[in-house]
Amino acid sequence: MASSRKLRKCSKRWPDPYASARRLPMRSLTCDGRRTLLSARPACTGLLGVLALSVAALLLALPVRAERLNAVVATVDGEPVTLYEVRQFAKTSLRLRQSSTLSEAEVLRALITDKIVEREVQQKGIIVRDEDVDAYIRSIKERNRIDDRQLEEALRAQGMDLATYRKQVREDLARQQLLAREIRGKVTVTPEDIERYFEEHKEEYTGPARVRIAHIFFQLPPDATGDRVAAVRARAEEVLRQIRDGLDFAVAAQRYSEDKTGKEGGDLGWFKPGELLDELEETQQRLKVGEISEPVRTRLGIHIVRVLAREQEGKIDRSALEEEVRQKLYNQALEERFQRWLNEDLYKLHHVEIFE
Repeated sequence: MASSRKLRKCSKRWPDPYASARRLPMRSLTCDGRRTLLSARPACTGLLGVLALSVAALLLALPVRAERLNAVVATVDGEPVTLYEVRQFAKTSLRLRQSSTLSEAEVLRALITDKIVEREVQQKGIIVRDEDVDAYIRSIKERNRIDDRQLEEALRAQGMDLATYRKQVREDLARQQLLAREIRGKVTVTPEDIERYFEEHKEEYTGPARVRIAHIFFQLPPDATGDRVAAVRARAEEVLRQIRDGLDFAVAAQRYSEDKTGKEGGDLGWFKPGELLDELEETQQRLKVGEISEPVRTRLGIHIVRVLAREQEGKIDRSALEEEVRQKLYNQALEERFQRWLNEDLYKLHHVEIFE
């Protein structure tokens, strides 16, 4: 039977120029006793990544010089933050354990951000139900294929009990709700944004000319007798006559074509120059979009060919890529809005002092 693969000289397809577009990676909690237990935060980096780590970009690199653990190193809305709190936060925060390179000044700033976010959660009346915490921990166990005992063992290995872990899960789920309320609803991507992106990245969306064809195929071995060839050709010409009398090409393919593409209306897909058998290549070059050929003999059999569409060199059908571009632009806008909210908006709403 003929197929688009058989009809190609070369089956290597032109790669999707957009297939490697970046997406936000997902994270999961691993706890097999040897790996590190990750953040309880619902998995996501970038926008929904670790709030505490995100502030690193705006650090003032202010050294914490107080030597006494009860020394006040900062205030948040008048509430003191001690050196002891900073060091305990560094030891117990699952989020900070994802980075081992933070200085004490960076940990301080991360703790301040946590306190500010906690105030925002309280002020906006965000509440996380016990059922939500249970559901999240259950998803963690299912994802990592562990039971309650294994989870508790992994937590103990990091100096944490289940009650403390549940508290951090609750806090992180509350932050998720805050982020969704403050950021996601304020980010949009318009058709104009997508068009502008394509215009600015023309070089990524160019390629050779392509043709999309359909055929109605009649099997005929290369060594067929003259009588057999004449009989098959006569059958093809009869089908062609029916099409010219008004029978839809796709319907005719479903009814008469002798290969598996018939049920798809004979659609063989897209071909670059030189990929088709020589006889079909020459035939499609003579046809305009929508035109139908006379019966064509190849080594596989006899074909009636129709050109469904053409793309000129340098142009690609962008419709299939628009959703990917939309998601990429949305993620970028989300990240930018998150950083602005975290680095500017939140700190404008609260009085923060950091002491050297």
